[in-house]
Amino acid sequence: MRATPESSGVRTEIEVANTYERDATYSVQISIADGEGWTAHNRFWLQDVPPGKTGRDEAVIGSEDMGSVPKVPKIYVDEFTPIVDRK
Repeated sequence: MRATPESSGVRTEIEVANTYERDATYSVQISIADGEGWTAHNRFWLQDVPPGKTGRDEAVIGSEDMGSVPKVPKIYVDEFTPIVDRK
């Protein structure tokens, strides 16, 4: 995971490697915070990641309306749920 401050929020990039023998979907909920009250949340759905491959997604989290974007954002994984294909 990587969090990069931008003028409109924090660009967050996430990667998950599928170590299962079947396709898997991953639900990952994260929080981005600055340790001083600024906190934003997002849930990523990485769907149908083939075995041995890596699912990737990115999003800008937060907004200017929340106040100054953190200069050193911290990433917290609130929930990580793999859902393995049963075929």
